[in-house]
Amino acid sequence: MNQEQKDYISLLNSSSENDILIKKTGWEEISLHAHSHEKYQIIYTLSGTLHIQIDSDSYFVPEKHIAWIPGDVIHEINSNNRQVSLVIFYFSPLCQPENIRTSSFCIYNTNSVIGENIKYLASCGDCIKSEDRGVLFDFAISFFNLLPTLSYKVDFLLKTMSIPNDHRLYPVLCYMREHAFRNLKIEQVAAEFNISVRNLSRLLHDSGIRFNSFINRHRVNRAIELFSDGGKTMQQIAYETGFSTPNNFNRVFKQITGTSPSLYEKGVTDNKKSAIEQ
Repeated sequence: MNQEQKDYISLLNSSSENDILIKKTGWEEISLHAHSHEKYQIIYTLSGTLHIQIDSDSYFVPEKHIAWIPGDVIHEINSNNRQVSLVIFYFSPLCQPENIRTSSFCIYNTNSVIGENIKYLASCGDCIKSEDRGVLFDFAISFFNLLPTLSYKVDFLLKTMSIPNDHRLYPVLCYMREHAFRNLKIEQVAAEFNISVRNLSRLLHDSGIRFNSFINRHRVNRAIELFSDGGKTMQQIAYETGFSTPNNFNRVFKQITGTSPSLYEKGVTDNKKSAIEQ
């Protein structure tokens, strides 16, 4: 973590509970090592995607989605995209009524209503103080509280990896994740770790992991990252992410996300045009 990042976290922890801090990134690379702060955090991926590590779990946040991170949670944020643009809000959990407080990490989809409200709040400077702009402050907190009802929680790509209880499996999963974009077979993985296919299958099964599902989810994640970067054809993305044919890529992508790659890419392209106009 560089000095600028350390200074900003110090600013977060020293700010009043009646302050909402707003940070807008440009089109830079994102890499923030494990850290925590007292403020709740809402990250809106205006352009690009994020990987967020919390404890033993890794999560994927697609473009135009929201990551909700509670206060005092140690988390690590990075991205495989060339350029990422984010809008981030930091606010005190004490501002939230107990009955609607979201105390766990969540990823939410967005819509035009959410997007326009985030755009408006992001234009209000770097900080909204309740004593100076009480009405705006109350509006922002109310909007944050309503996010779980205005959008829906994303499940299909939410969690990409958890550290299993069986310590023997963790390096295997890391290897599978790193080599998912090749024509990877379970026999190759078993040979790499000098265990039988039968034993590897049992280890995966006991941890609730299916080999093909694990590989395909990482391939789809990578495809979504490549959509955000742009500049590649659908066929190039299919082969680069490890699929044998574009038709196979189309089938698996739709099976996991509920939409076709072409429609998803169109949405990313439209979002990028909107982000540039903003």
